[in-house]
Amino acid sequence: MEDVAAPSTSSDQISSMDVDGEAKKLLGLGNRHLVMGDIPAAVNAFQEASSLLGKMYGETADECGEAFFLYGKSLLELARMENGVLGNALEGVPEDNDEDEERADDSKLQNNEEMNEAEALEEDKENEDTGDKENEDEEVGNLQLAWEMLELAKVIYGRKKTEEAQLHAAQAHLKLGEVSVESENYSQAIEDFQACLSLQKQHLEAHNRLLAETHYQLGLAYHYNNQNSEAVLQFTESVAVIEKRMAMLKEQLDKPESDSAAQHKEMEELKELLPEIQEKIEDAKDAQKSGKVSELALKVTLIGNSTSDFAQTGVVSNVPVKSIDGAAASNCVSDISHLVRKKAEDRSQTEPESTA
Repeated sequence: MEDVAAPSTSSDQISSMDVDGEAKKLLGLGNRHLVMGDIPAAVNAFQEASSLLGKMYGETADECGEAFFLYGKSLLELARMENGVLGNALEGVPEDNDEDEERADDSKLQNNEEMNEAEALEEDKENEDTGDKENEDEEVGNLQLAWEMLELAKVIYGRKKTEEAQLHAAQAHLKLGEVSVESENYSQAIEDFQACLSLQKQHLEAHNRLLAETHYQLGLAYHYNNQNSEAVLQFTESVAVIEKRMAMLKEQLDKPESDSAAQHKEMEELKELLPEIQEKIEDAKDAQKSGKVSELALKVTLIGNSTSDFAQTGVVSNVPVKSIDGAAASNCVSDISHLVRKKAEDRSQTEPESTA
């Protein structure tokens, strides 16, 4: 693996170095790592850039927006990757635990001296595990850290009214929504996707693919939150945007001076997306029908019980649907010194950052 040359970030050296130039190099390096699929290396590079710019300009400065966004985006990808690895690693764990218990039972059959030694070792191990757990609790998780950095990027871009800045703010909302989906906080995800869509509709043409992506992500969040009628609507909107895009590309392909190779490639990509979205629409419709059937069955059950004493006394059965409130708005983050830190996979050459 390629080592990232980590510049010193001590306060007495930052003022004398070309921070902007160094940060630009690190951002370019991080983007290359993202393209190549080396997510941990990308996180390292974006972390260094965020640290440099944050110390030089302040954590809410305009100069930090791009670095914070890319750092948060790469942390989200790292969290997804690690969750996948963890899921694979957990396969077969119960069998391993059974073997450990069998070996522990065998050791207890030995003489008292050996048993005392085993108990002492087990106690030491428990103490060590407790310490490790405490350290783990103190460490900020990748998803939480991604949320913090993306929230900062959203604030930085959101206070500027230029079209470019507003579209960057929209992308920050999009990634914040994806973080909430990963955290299974679907109500908050819906809120962020809606904010993203609102900004995009102000500045993008109706056939822009970014709109299709946001409608799709919003549809997923609604689907996961069991709001399937809204999910169908958003998936359908995503299809409509793609169809508009394909119609626009067809018009361009009919022109002799068009760049047919690039447009043909995009057209094929869009054609491949449509069946996937259509499948999501059918899934949401099936879930919607299942929900209605379940609701009808519940009503039938309640009506069947209406001859009970409750019905005779005039008490009406009522089964409320519990709604999931979105997460309360967090206070603006103004200090990321506890957030910009190295992961365990950092190279030994890189200066470690402190964690909260």
